Amino acid sequence: MGSAFSSSSSYLQYTNDFELVIRSTKDLERLLETGFNAPSGKNIGLHDKITAAQNSHGLSHDTVKKLRYLVTIRNKLVHDHNFNSLPDREHFAKSYDSVEKELKEKLNGSSSGCIIS
Repeated sequence: MGSAFSSSSSYLQYTNDFELVIRSTKDLERLLETGFNAPSGKNIGLHDKITAAQNSHGLSHDTVKKLRYLVTIRNKLVHDHNFNSLPDREHFAKSYDSVEKELKEKLNGSSSGCIIS
C-alpha cells in the first residue's frame, strides 16, 4: 500500500469530501503518533495529539494553527449533521500539504540549514 506516509499530492484524487478529509487526517494522526510520539488510544483526540507534539517538539504556531483547522474541519464533517461538504476543498488540501511538508521537514531535521555552535 505504499510508504508509511503517503504522498499528499494524491489526496485531491478523492472526489468525495468525506474520503479526502478522513484519509488525510488519518495520515496526520499516524504521523503525529509515530514521528512525534503523540499519545495514542481511544480516548485521545487529534487536538490532544497536536498539543503533545507542540509541547514536545516545538511545532510552530503556524503549523499548529493549520493542524487545528484540519482537525476542526474533520470533526465538523464527522459529527455535525448539517456539515456535509468542505467549504473550500483546495484550501483544505493546500493546508494539508503544507502541514505534512513542515512535519516531515521537522522530522528530517531540515529546518533552516543554519547551525550555530
